Amino acid sequence: MAYGTESIPKVSKIFGPGNQYVTTAKMLVYGEVDIDMPAGPSEVLVFADKDANSAWIAADLLSQLEHGEDSQAILVTTSELLAKEVLMKVKNQTEKLERKEIIKKSLDNSLPLLWKTKIKRAK
Repeated sequence: MAYGTESIPKVSKIFGPGNQYVTTAKMLVYGEVDIDMPAGPSEVLVFADKDANSAWIAADLLSQLEHGEDSQAILVTTSELLAKEVLMKVKNQTEKLERKEIIKKSLDNSLPLLWKTKIKRAK
């Protein structure tokens, strides 16, 4: 719709995220129509404590990983138990998703980080 048709006028601006193909398409039509920005790979960073809902965290991570093989999702937590639960939920939820092959490849770019040290607050 960047160029329009005989019966439909071209759009004024293209908005929204996407994978590398969407970014390439936006760059190809930039100048003909305005774009919001040439977005890069999808990324998400989740900070969670021991009381967080592991199923929700897994769903948040997967919502970005399905966008492309170059997507990245990182969990930072102080709870080893939560990290293990999230990894299990990611695995289980992935199997139910249509884009599971893309997710499995993007998981290579992703990881849980276990934060073991406490930060001292300034007085």
